[in-house]
Amino acid sequence: MNHYLKLIANIIIPIAILGLLVMALPRIAVFFLPFLLGFLISVIAAPFIRLLHQKTHLMQRKHASLVIIVVLFLLIGLLLYYAGNLLVHAIRDFVVSIPSIYKDLSLTINEMIAEHQDVLHHLLPGSYGDMASKALSNLESNFNQYASDFIANASSPVASISLDVVRSLPTLLVYAVVTIISAYLFSKDGDVYKENIRKWVPERFFQYGKLLKRDISKILQGWLLAQFQIMFVVFLVLAIGLLILRVRFAVPLALLTAFLDFLPMFGVGFIFWPWIVMDLFSGKFLEALGLLVIYVATQIVRQFMQPKIMGDTMGLPPFMTILFLYLGFKFYGLAGMIFAVPVGMLFLCFYRYGAFDKMLASVKELVELLLSFL
Repeated sequence: MNHYLKLIANIIIPIAILGLLVMALPRIAVFFLPFLLGFLISVIAAPFIRLLHQKTHLMQRKHASLVIIVVLFLLIGLLLYYAGNLLVHAIRDFVVSIPSIYKDLSLTINEMIAEHQDVLHHLLPGSYGDMASKALSNLESNFNQYASDFIANASSPVASISLDVVRSLPTLLVYAVVTIISAYLFSKDGDVYKENIRKWVPERFFQYGKLLKRDISKILQGWLLAQFQIMFVVFLVLAIGLLILRVRFAVPLALLTAFLDFLPMFGVGFIFWPWIVMDLFSGKFLEALGLLVIYVATQIVRQFMQPKIMGDTMGLPPFMTILFLYLGFKFYGLAGMIFAVPVGMLFLCFYRYGAFDKMLASVKELVELLLSFL
């Protein structure tokens, strides 16, 4: 009996640990996000720090770490500033154009009513034609009322968002300070932290770490290469479509949208859906239809090419690629699809290292024992 319990425990415990990692690890990462960002920045800074400290001997490690971290954060700050400035200008231009959009749409509705009044009277006999004509006549006044209500209601969320931004500034400041300090400390004292962790973590995990060190660069390079290939294809689709529509600044806009599509929290829709809505309100129905076609084309290209490109660049069979993408989508949506393949590759690496051998042997033995009773 104890042998059966041991076999069951060998199966259930690893599955429970894996489930806990899949469900809890992203939440833990979000909770400690400033430290995680600091660690990633320290990894990016490490080659430059080694260049200043070990190869050129221009600075001590702590001074080299401080200089490189400050330079990296200045570059990140400049990128965020220009991105925020672009977004603010886009919002401002939209707000300024609201009166003209409203005027154009009102004229379009008036022209539509004038064109279809006589048609309704010919198509619908007697009182039905009068009723339809009256309904169309009321459309303009109803539209004016809806528009004024929309503007009045929209002011409240805008004010609320502004207040939320102001309230979140202290939190963002704390996050930024913690990220900067942790990045500097990871860069300066990373080896000390590694030795302290080694005292508490079993040696078996460090063996897996040594093996992963050999494969992790291949996984990351394959994943980044696949993402850049997908981004390039999406950029081509966007650029060709926007050039056909004769959109101003088509190529830079396509490049920006393709880059946002690379980021898990944005996507092509982040640019295109507000643009389509604005065109509909402005009466530019053909351009809105064209933008919708371009958006659908990018989604089809991404979904069909992603398994193929990621499978080829990362050395995965198409079925495993599709499986990982589907599991990532089911667990964490579109963002999960982006990171599903490299995470799945990590699990496959652990499988090759023999991390699941004991569990699989227990499954095989338990199945054989159960079949022996049949």
